[in-house]
Amino acid sequence: MSAKGPDLIALLDGWASRGHGSLPRRLAHGLRHLIDAGVLPSGWRLPPERTLARRLAVSRTTVTQALEELRGDERVRSRQGSGTYVVGPVTPPPFGTRIAEHLLSGPGVDLTKGDAPDLSHLPPVGIEMWQLNAISGGAAVNTAGLPTTRQAIADLYARGGTTGRPRATDADQIHVTAGSHQASHLLISTLADRGATVAVAEYSYPGIFDIFDSCEVRSVPVRLDDRGLSPESLDVVLSRDRPAVLYFQAGPQIPTGQVTTVSRVRALASVLDRHHTTVIEDTTVAAVAFAGVAPMLADHCRIARVVSTGSLSKTCWAGLRLGWIRGPAPVIEETIYRHLAWDLGPSIPSQLLALQLLPHLDRIADDRRLRLHAAVSAALEHLGNAIPEAVVARPDGGSIIWARFPVADSAILVNVARRHGVRVAPGSIHAASKEPGPFIRIDVDRPASAVREGIERLARAWRELENDERL
Repeated sequence: MSAKGPDLIALLDGWASRGHGSLPRRLAHGLRHLIDAGVLPSGWRLPPERTLARRLAVSRTTVTQALEELRGDERVRSRQGSGTYVVGPVTPPPFGTRIAEHLLSGPGVDLTKGDAPDLSHLPPVGIEMWQLNAISGGAAVNTAGLPTTRQAIADLYARGGTTGRPRATDADQIHVTAGSHQASHLLISTLADRGATVAVAEYSYPGIFDIFDSCEVRSVPVRLDDRGLSPESLDVVLSRDRPAVLYFQAGPQIPTGQVTTVSRVRALASVLDRHHTTVIEDTTVAAVAFAGVAPMLADHCRIARVVSTGSLSKTCWAGLRLGWIRGPAPVIEETIYRHLAWDLGPSIPSQLLALQLLPHLDRIADDRRLRLHAAVSAALEHLGNAIPEAVVARPDGGSIIWARFPVADSAILVNVARRHGVRVAPGSIHAASKEPGPFIRIDVDRPASAVREGIERLARAWRELENDERL
């Protein structure tokens, strides 16, 4: 768990409309739910009553009465001059909460995560019931994926395109998973022992930090500059901390949208080769770089071991939950055994749909790239007109706008925006340190009308905050 702990206000999102009874009772219900689920770690200190009331936009009396109810339940304990704590010893839960805090569904216009507004970029596909057993050979459980799916993904690498340069790949080098998130979890647990360090960009995919927490590994940040991961910073981290693995995003980096240049990828590969590093290269977003498929470390490393993860989430549809690992057969074999400890394998229907999509993936990616470019351009124009104070570098791909506001902690603006009916995420969920900062994440892979309305609501929240003493 990050030293900064969970974002209580984000986790309480929607509390006033849940439960029953008075407002204090509903707040007590929301806090009790988080405590009983173990999301608020035992021994964790709640914000001061005045701060909690201000951030929840309720009276201090509401907070006082809610906490009094929880004290009666022995869920919290207050110490004079020290604060209010969740009852019990200090034991953080064995999981992270970054995805839960901001990227789960909630009320209002949701600009926290991307979902293709429609699926018209996909060819018509379907499944006949007879195919379920016919194609799987009657085996409903295939932990590594259907043999035909593994071969189709191996063929994807062999012909190149969305996966980089053509690379000869055998089916036994492929492990089919329920998305790249699961693939990364399997690899981190395989390649890094508990207590080990892992290297990661100082800003990265928030889910990877939840994975680090659940695998009980410690992340070491590598500095980013305007061309991507810094080779000098990477060299220092590899020499000083000797991480078990580097997690690297190929393509439009989440959340900055920045594509690492070819020359920078070569420089990074040189550092990695010199240190004989093991790399997990997440290629999920590589195919939606606006200028074409982004360069990949796997195409440039000669000594470093690069294990790749991929997914159909960004090119096709996130609801397929279809991803994969490509790596040396011994690594794949171990991830398969680890997979069995959590579930019995990927969905057969999802694989049957994927088998019909994979032959068309290059065209699908081209179409998706154009749509995202148009969505980002329209959103940037509207954001610039509605909130000129927001500073944004035009992304090189993907669907995220990484906007810098003149605030020390963007979480305050995020909370005000929720009251105005729009959900955006603070940049802190992407930071290795989880330190507060000035960035807001806005995902525009939504219907154009929803993005426009969301930006208008965000602008109203910003205007309210501009005159607030909290700035």
